[in-house]
Amino acid sequence: MSTSTGILTNKETSVTPYAGVEPILFMEDVNVSFDGFKAISDLNFYVNEGELRCVIGPNGAGKTTMMDIITGKTRPDSGKVRFGGNIDLLKLNEPQVAQAGIGRKFQKPTVFEALTVFENLELAAAGDRSPLATFRNHLNNEQRTAVDEVGVIIGLHNQLHIAAKILSHGQKQWLEIGMLLMQKPRLLLVDEPVAGMTHQEMDRTAELLIDLAGKHTVVVVEHDMDFVRSLNTRVTVLHQGTVLAEGSMESIQNDREVIKVYLGE
Repeated sequence: MSTSTGILTNKETSVTPYAGVEPILFMEDVNVSFDGFKAISDLNFYVNEGELRCVIGPNGAGKTTMMDIITGKTRPDSGKVRFGGNIDLLKLNEPQVAQAGIGRKFQKPTVFEALTVFENLELAAAGDRSPLATFRNHLNNEQRTAVDEVGVIIGLHNQLHIAAKILSHGQKQWLEIGMLLMQKPRLLLVDEPVAGMTHQEMDRTAELLIDLAGKHTVVVVEHDMDFVRSLNTRVTVLHQGTVLAEGSMESIQNDREVIKVYLGE
């Protein structure tokens, strides 16, 4: 049962988040403490296949720790974390999580600035091969086609042969997303993608993430409320390591508890 504002509380989402549907990402009763501080508290978080989800919350709400758990960087004290229905993420290390189909983009872009856009995408396509081995071996036709397609998706198809250091901050963010796409992830975790972007770049980023949804599942952690609103999708609000509320941006921004702990600050 939802609240009168149309928002689902953490207690309610822990019952049946998607009736009749197996979420691609399933986190239930998850707890994490660091030196006595409870960073994640009875967290229940579910994301459907192909969904675009936004996660917001004040500093210290547990957003980064939640993503660390999903990607194998942090082990919870208790709880269940499953991916794709039958993969227990708590049994995998970080490389194994990536191989299972989960890609993570951090706030600061980590591209190889001395290399061209094409070469950055080429390295991403190489998988476990070393950079030296990559340059000694030409891409096969399928990989070259993938580079071209990803270049179009991220809006850099006309910049494939320029050095990444020449790109704007926003373009570097798109290139890193493209590098993740080269690995064909089922789930993309994107951390504050529009920090430092121009308004035009923010609009393009919103279009990119919306276009990726459906082909991929995308979870976006963001502080910019105008950007979150532009995505027009389901929003999860974290507070003190648990889900405070969940629903549309319209319902979220009118919720008294959300305003009190986050939006009203």
